[in-house]
Amino acid sequence: MPVTKREAHYGSPKELINYILDEKYNGEKVGQVSGVNCNPETALLEFRDIQRKYNMKGSRVAYHIIQSFSPKDDITEEQANEIGKRLCEELYPDYQCIISTHIDKGHIHNHICLNAISLDGRKLEDRLSNEKEGLYGLSDTSDKIAAEYGCFIMPRKTYLKSKTKDYYHQYKEQSWKEKIKEDIEGILPKCDSLDEFLDELSIAGYEVRRGKNLSVKCLGMERFARLNTIHPSLSTNSLYSYFKNKDNIDLSEINIQENNFNIDMLSKIIESRDAIEKSSIQTEGKKYSEYQKTRYQEIKRFYSLKQQLEFLDKYNIKSFDDIEKQIEFKRSEIKSKNITLKKNKKEYDEILQKTEKAQDYIRLYKVYEYAKSYQEQDPKYVMPKEVEIFLNLQNELQINSLDEARSLIKSTRQERIDINKAKKEILDLQRELNHLDTIKEEKLIQSGLFIHNIKFGGNHIDYKKSKDDIYCIILPYTKEKMYIPKKYTAFNEKYQYYTLFLVDDKEYELYDENDNKIQNITGKELEEHVLEKKKEIDKLYSY
Repeated sequence: MPVTKREAHYGSPKELINYILDEKYNGEKVGQVSGVNCNPETALLEFRDIQRKYNMKGSRVAYHIIQSFSPKDDITEEQANEIGKRLCEELYPDYQCIISTHIDKGHIHNHICLNAISLDGRKLEDRLSNEKEGLYGLSDTSDKIAAEYGCFIMPRKTYLKSKTKDYYHQYKEQSWKEKIKEDIEGILPKCDSLDEFLDELSIAGYEVRRGKNLSVKCLGMERFARLNTIHPSLSTNSLYSYFKNKDNIDLSEINIQENNFNIDMLSKIIESRDAIEKSSIQTEGKKYSEYQKTRYQEIKRFYSLKQQLEFLDKYNIKSFDDIEKQIEFKRSEIKSKNITLKKNKKEYDEILQKTEKAQDYIRLYKVYEYAKSYQEQDPKYVMPKEVEIFLNLQNELQINSLDEARSLIKSTRQERIDINKAKKEILDLQRELNHLDTIKEEKLIQSGLFIHNIKFGGNHIDYKKSKDDIYCIILPYTKEKMYIPKKYTAFNEKYQYYTLFLVDDKEYELYDENDNKIQNITGKELEEHVLEKKKEIDKLYSY
């Protein structure tokens, strides 16, 4: 990031032009020289001609701009001069400018002399509030152009004095997007499906929220961040397109023994496989966007059915009772592992935070090194807050080099592997549970025993009052609740809702929000009751 300064020059432009072009005036070695709207050799006369032509008032006759590069930026004097010239052409296209590149003092820097009045008689608008001609415009444009030549650009973050949030916390708040983008770039190419991608994000320490817009939250974040705000290519539709184009399909034979419990699923998966194979032949070398989307959904269906059949085979499930026992076992395992994870959460968080801070130390090291080089060029250079954050991390972690930071990260590697392994085990169990729940839901529907059902979200479960085999469910659109055996509920992973299965004429106990019994109510009446409450609420919002 070239450091830019601009000062007004008073009296006559002669002194400034001589200073930047003639080594005997400044003692600095002059390299490449160029001009915009003027010839450097006759610039003084050309400046004066324009000033006289428009009878320019005031003593401010020119501006002296200094654009200093770090020795760490790998650019030549010709490139530096080119950057300075492009800067003038973009910011001051109607002004006369001389760009003189000096190559001494251990670093390359541009001196620019800018006429205070344009070719059409307009004086430079140099107020800070002017987005283009003010100092911020100068700095922003300089950074933008220099970045194209590989120069390092200092981060632009805002820091405020706060009693509750230190500068590191503020840095993290403004760095989430960079970190998430960096992690995703490492994870995405390794995954063959959206589900696998979201699982890997979870293992990497992110909380993942599914839905129309996928969102994530990592350690220390206060709110979820939508992936499509990180980058448009991470929208749900874009990710679906990304994975469907990978097209890594394994249509190998399904070697599973047929029985009365899985016969329907085996029939469905054979139909699905045949549809995918036929579509591959018929569309070879052709592109149909809408068709491809449908085909991708069929591929997802195939893999879902395949996993469900493999789970049935793996756990020797041949009846509804078998599947319910396996679901109860999975829930128990997940609960046990979550308790262990929660028990060790403080220790895990400390390890992850320590590692994260070491990684931030490495990220900020370059800022620190560049800031030092700029301060060596200009003692008045104001160090960015990132330098203070860097030095605080250095002190907190008791490290003094990149090697020590990397060593610290390496020392926590096994612990982080163990943490991720524990999370992965829970995710794998949860996926198996979701597949078993999907099979259970289909079997309950097919049984014909349950005539009425109520759909509800996970936020309608009062987990504090629920037990290992009983859910306390707050009925949708009401404050009323009921207690129901978990085996009469099923979770639909695809649509993220639960289904409560009810027997038509069986009586269920209904309670108010304070757990006082209200009445006994049949399955049919309960469904009608919920629908009536929904109508009342819809009516309130219809005006």
